[in-house]
Amino acid sequence: MMVKTRTGGIVSFLLALAVAQAQGQAPAPDTTDPKDALQELLSKALTVTVSARILPPDEAPDADAQEEKPVWNAESTKLTIPGRSIRVRLDGDNVRINLICTPYLQDDGEVLLLAQGQVWFTEPQDNQNRYVSTFYSIPVSYGEKVLFFPLGVSNPDENQKEHFNIELEIKIVPYEKKQPQQ
Repeated sequence: MMVKTRTGGIVSFLLALAVAQAQGQAPAPDTTDPKDALQELLSKALTVTVSARILPPDEAPDADAQEEKPVWNAESTKLTIPGRSIRVRLDGDNVRINLICTPYLQDDGEVLLLAQGQVWFTEPQDNQNRYVSTFYSIPVSYGEKVLFFPLGVSNPDENQKEHFNIELEIKIVPYEKKQPQQ
């Protein structure tokens, strides 16, 4: 039942988006029906899934150590159309992360993902606010997972023993392919 409500909300959002885009333009003969306009928009829609993990500092000196278990993780799935950005915001005690992703369809059918990370954080020892911004253009295929580290990857040296890694995994798939077939 929750899935139907979520799908209904997505369909309502897409219908409102289609109507907003159609305003100010002369309606084409095949898109005068709202159902046709919705189908056209749904055929272009993309599902963007962002999985965020905070990994502990690497304390194991050997490569055979067990895989790191996240200290914290969260997942967000958002619906968009090519060229329209999605935003994910994560807040912690002394850190705020904004991720802005914009997928663009290329002529060859691949996706160009523009990913911008904005991080504000305070280090406990100096009590000063710091800001780091990163921006990447990443060509990806549908379903391919992209790992994005908005603060980079900390090195396990003496100066960064207490630093955690923030890892964002981004995956883009066409909306229709994600839906169960009837």
